[in-house]
Amino acid sequence: MQSGKIYICDQDQGACDFLEKTLQLQGHQIVCYSQGTALLQALEEQNEDAPDLILSDIHLPDIGGLDLLRQIQQQRPGQHVVLMNAFGTVRGAVEAMKQGAHDYLLKPFTPSELNSLVDKLIEHNRLVSENRSLKAEIRRRFDPETVVFKSPKFGQVFELAKKVAPSGASALITGESGSGKEIIASTIHYSSNRRDQRFLTINCAALTDSLLESQLFGHIKGAFTGAVGSQRGLIEEADHGTLFLDEIGDISPGLQAKLLRVLQEKEFIPVGSTKVRRADVRFIAATNKNLPDEVRAGNFRQDLYYRLNVVTLHVPALRDRPEDIEPLARLFVGRFAGREKLQLSKEALSLLQSYSWPGNVRELENIIEMAAILADDGEIDTAQLPAKLTADQLTPMALPQAGMSLEEVEKLYIEQIYRETGGHKMRTSQILNIARRTLDRKLLQYNIRKEKAQNGTE
Repeated sequence: MQSGKIYICDQDQGACDFLEKTLQLQGHQIVCYSQGTALLQALEEQNEDAPDLILSDIHLPDIGGLDLLRQIQQQRPGQHVVLMNAFGTVRGAVEAMKQGAHDYLLKPFTPSELNSLVDKLIEHNRLVSENRSLKAEIRRRFDPETVVFKSPKFGQVFELAKKVAPSGASALITGESGSGKEIIASTIHYSSNRRDQRFLTINCAALTDSLLESQLFGHIKGAFTGAVGSQRGLIEEADHGTLFLDEIGDISPGLQAKLLRVLQEKEFIPVGSTKVRRADVRFIAATNKNLPDEVRAGNFRQDLYYRLNVVTLHVPALRDRPEDIEPLARLFVGRFAGREKLQLSKEALSLLQSYSWPGNVRELENIIEMAAILADDGEIDTAQLPAKLTADQLTPMALPQAGMSLEEVEKLYIEQIYRETGGHKMRTSQILNIARRTLDRKLLQYNIRKEKAQNGTE
């Protein structure tokens, strides 16, 4: 149960006392007014500090309840107002709802009836607020003005995305998995005249054929086992907005034909239905496959390829734009630091910059997230980064000589790793996949000293 701030307007002091006591027992903050003008003045003075709900009798000494409702709606569009009436009729309730009241209570009512209605409206307020916050966060993260990069290579793709955005044309984005194709797709959407509509995404490779069809086109009740109700698909949900189809190269020929119809005719049929529906959707597709090769191999329809490939944008891999590693790493550090101040050490940054990033930006984000969890003393150091970052830099191990014992080979390997990590025991133990205590014992056993490691640090 959510608590909220509630204004009550009723000239009957007994009614005010009943409402106040009943709602305070549920944890709500209550303010009572006996006149509508006093309530309106309070709303005007408090600016952004709006109540979650206003309960007002329809008969007030200075202003009619419906007039009060209209003035409240003018001051605060969307404000939740419930009108109360001891002499109510169905006609009066209908009129109140037409004027913008969220509900209508007939006096007398029980505490449970009151609490049930208030809880419903307070919860609705909470969901609306969370939805606004979520939309704002999504908009902030995908806002073209907040995209982080330094690389001229990525900059060219980014500028091209903004240039083609107003055209409304379909676009095909190519590049390795995790390289930032969704960022380019969102840049196109939020730079277009559809920016205020929905931007929806789906990973075509993550779903089975039947589930993908249902997710895209929707289904009607009874269309298949488990379809207990009808469901709108993403194409319908994205009407007048943008739908981003990630890994488009993985969809089946059957779905390719149905998708082609949507692009050509703006029509589709939900699963299990015979009724044609229409949707105005801008499609942006992405793939890490070579679609021309897939077309030649008969795996991808040529006509669908040309429909999607009005504009092609290729996102370079992170290893091909190393200038972006530092700004992206710092962006992710800030994102995962929460309320704590978290820094990235020079040594850790150097390690990140020297890694080859086969998983691209997504791999960098995941590594920073884990490092932020493990970080001590407000700093991400090399100790919090996975061993593979160091292993990626290691030179091939010198081959053991014929006749060397197992102990001699082990000493040679430990000595090389210890030297290449600069005498950093934590990094050495991570790469060797042994406990720190075991490493200390081995270093002592083989008389491997820190002084032998170049620029060694503990």
